[in-house]
Amino acid sequence: GVVAWHQDYSYWTRTKPMAHLTCWIALDDASVANGCVNYIPGSHKWELLPITGLAGDMERIKAVLSPEQWTQLNCPFPVELKAGECVYHHPLTVHGSFENQTPSPRRAVVLNVVKDGVCSASPDPLLEGTLPVPPGEPLGGKFFPLLRAVP
Repeated sequence: GVVAWHQDYSYWTRTKPMAHLTCWIALDDASVANGCVNYIPGSHKWELLPITGLAGDMERIKAVLSPEQWTQLNCPFPVELKAGECVYHHPLTVHGSFENQTPSPRRAVVLNVVKDGVCSASPDPLLEGTLPVPPGEPLGGKFFPLLRAVP
């Protein structure tokens, strides 16, 4: 299905500071025809936009964009990947995936990583199904493991 235009940090604002990175890993070949991820070049320099939804409507974001941003949005950069390849993006980069027009699946795994020291800014769970991290405490534990280099 369609993954509407969005910025990932919109869903992580209960953490501070913004020091996040997303890795989109193709499990199947991702092409323009089957709805590969598309990026809006330069949008990582935009301010954080309000959430307009993740499903279905690629035009809904227009309501929160300036005319200049809307013009940029209409020049997306599709990233076609082979299965197993990945692409990384900044937490403010506007991105989305258009409808799959083929009979083949377009599956991916998305990893969101944060810099060591990013803390919770909310008493609520950061993601559905996870335990709360107390405000001011760094992310860690079962749902937010700290990755370290092997000595």
